[in-house]
Amino acid sequence: MRAVRLGGATAVTLSCAILAACGAATPPSERTVPPMPAAASSPPIGSADAAALPAPATPTDDPRVAAALARVSRIRGLPAKRSVPGVVLGRDALLARVRGHVEREVPQSAISNEGLVYQLLGTIPPAFDYAKAAFDLLQEQLAGYYEPADGTMYMADDLEGAMASATLWHELVHALQDQHWDLGPRTKYRPGESDRQVATSALAEGDATSAMIDVLMDERSPGTTALDLPPNLFSAAVQAMTKQGTGTAPRIMSASLVAPYVEGTSFVHALRGRGGWKSVNSAWESPPTTTEQILHVDKWAAHEPPIAVATPPYATLGTGWQLADTDTLGELGVRLVLEEWAPQAAAAAAAEHWGGDRTALLRSGDRAAFAWRVRWDDAGKPRPDRFAAPAFEQLLGAVTRMGGPASKPGATSACVDRSELGPFAVARKGRDVVLVAGPVETRKGSSWTPAAKCDLALRWAQEILASP
Repeated sequence: MRAVRLGGATAVTLSCAILAACGAATPPSERTVPPMPAAASSPPIGSADAAALPAPATPTDDPRVAAALARVSRIRGLPAKRSVPGVVLGRDALLARVRGHVEREVPQSAISNEGLVYQLLGTIPPAFDYAKAAFDLLQEQLAGYYEPADGTMYMADDLEGAMASATLWHELVHALQDQHWDLGPRTKYRPGESDRQVATSALAEGDATSAMIDVLMDERSPGTTALDLPPNLFSAAVQAMTKQGTGTAPRIMSASLVAPYVEGTSFVHALRGRGGWKSVNSAWESPPTTTEQILHVDKWAAHEPPIAVATPPYATLGTGWQLADTDTLGELGVRLVLEEWAPQAAAAAAAEHWGGDRTALLRSGDRAAFAWRVRWDDAGKPRPDRFAAPAFEQLLGAVTRMGGPASKPGATSACVDRSELGPFAVARKGRDVVLVAGPVETRKGSSWTPAAKCDLALRWAQEILASP
């Protein structure tokens, strides 16, 4: 999905602003980086326009930032092309600047549509304020960020010790990325391209996190790198660094926020194991275009393209319906949604061999409905649909857990009429799996009520499966 959900509008925009290092769990030392000069003032969150905020107070030739940049440049193997200004802000002002960036770059409708999709799926409550929760989660996690628009690094004023050091190093890697590969256009929000944008975010955050770990390792034992860590310790360290402070958020939001950091770091680590930092540079020159390529480095090396899937049709819903949003969520998006109803390992196995997908969010006045068509790779003879079967079995189980009837062996569809959210139906034909949620009445200030039942939802699913 697209949210601090790692996946689209806010996920891509905010994940480039959130520091993975903010939760560095086991730093090798408590050496403090001397604080940079603070900005002249810290405006309240209401002053969201970044243009209204004070200009950075740190000069571009600040020796402390310059020294850190030189060290990161040496360890990452990327020469700095120019100095990087840095500025310290109070957390409210820091969040205000990020909020202003999001408001300028991402349409408000994109964020509200994403929240609506989560609500239709039942992963967050109907009355849940998704946008507020996204920024609350950001405020918990945000320690600093690099802004490509002005080439400046911003840091929270309450960072101390190893956390301040790690934040500085992580953000300076982003600065180096920007100097060599121009992050601005790469991270710009593009409607309907969540999977590609999350893949880009994963590359950027994985690169910065892996290099940051190198600097931390070098602090402990000069010359050692993340590659010297045993695989189990490396994975545990990355998981620990990215999961602190997300316990109060709905699972789908916190999991989507940290996934690009975790999976991106694993992707970069795999590349480094094959050819060092030069291989990571090659990934920037020919970046991954899907999260499938992030999750399976061999598919990036082979430049495996996604399968084109058409936007689901919706004639079955009747007249008056309009397409509010359409998107591609990718293998990572499929996995994160399946994790709502299945253990992580089972969800990952079911999402594997994703080929392509497309969603449709529909609106008609106060009514809303969602459809998602996913196509798996051809498994070859004798069962070309074999890869689609595990995901469908997970969705059949989800229908049962929601109160629907247990599916019989060989079932190709199932549905449950939810009391508040309306029907939730799944269907399969060959390599295609379809999920539909709704229609439902979504009047503000009152409980949601179903606008249809399973008979309509199942007919809609069959309409989608019958389309090209």
